[in-house]
Amino acid sequence: MRKLSREDFSEAATLQGPPATEYFAFGLSIRSDIPLPELSPSALVGRDADLSIRLAPCGRPLPPEGSGVVIDLDADGGHYLAWPGVAAFRFHGPARIDVEPYPGVSTALLAFPLLGPVFGLMLHMRGALVLHASAVAVGGRSAVFVGDKLAGKSTTAGAFVEAGHRLLTDDLLAIDLVDPLVPRILPAFAQLKLSEESSAAIDLGDAEALPLAHASLPKRQFRLGGGFSHRQMRPDHVFVLARGGETPMAEPLEGFDALGAIMRFSYIARFGGAVLAGEAEARHLHRCARLARTARVSRLHVPAGLDRLGETVAFVQALLGER
Repeated sequence: MRKLSREDFSEAATLQGPPATEYFAFGLSIRSDIPLPELSPSALVGRDADLSIRLAPCGRPLPPEGSGVVIDLDADGGHYLAWPGVAAFRFHGPARIDVEPYPGVSTALLAFPLLGPVFGLMLHMRGALVLHASAVAVGGRSAVFVGDKLAGKSTTAGAFVEAGHRLLTDDLLAIDLVDPLVPRILPAFAQLKLSEESSAAIDLGDAEALPLAHASLPKRQFRLGGGFSHRQMRPDHVFVLARGGETPMAEPLEGFDALGAIMRFSYIARFGGAVLAGEAEARHLHRCARLARTARVSRLHVPAGLDRLGETVAFVQALLGER
């Protein structure tokens, strides 16, 4: 990785935004030059942050607009990611991410790669198991929903919020495995992403429907006024969503079937073999196995039709022993 030149630092001065703001998400204090209203304000203002997000050049020319996503992973943690037309992101280990936006890009659009794949890679670097999943707190227990694209992870989580339960995360689930006996979900932020059809069928109370950051985005973000918890919880039950069936039904998965389901929905797998090469692959396998051993894993058959979501909520409540 080349060092920044005097010209780079001059260019960095043109990237200055409003004063950095302190946030809290995924169990981390975050100091960001980019406004991230999705995140909760931090009470640790003035202290050293766990993660610093800076507006700064990323050390190479921005890829031309219209080209493909760039993923350049570095063995020393200096990863470079770029979404042409949006921004480039340079990692300095897991504690600092530099962001170089394309001219005229809104901060709302920057949040999509930043709070998704970029944070997913950062959390993986910090030792978390990261899944493509949504999770809710159901009384004193938790339910995690994984599944293929369009399986209804966010929609199912939204139905639980409507029923009075609390969202833990949507789309990006980080599980802390520091405790050798009890894994913990690291709650994200109070926002849920729903299609127009799902949002019309689910009553999220005083949630704020946010404008689409870009016309091509298929789902709208909803900022919850309540219905969110920062409480770290054990991942009690992982449900692999399967649409279809007359009534909700849970089919237990054990052993290699449970492990395979968790590995299949690993968020970090989207970065390809480069991030899971050598010892990193063994560590990732160990993390997935830890979750498969400590949580119940089931395939959850969910009746089709948004008007039947309440049946799934009631079934899972009973399965978890919560009402």
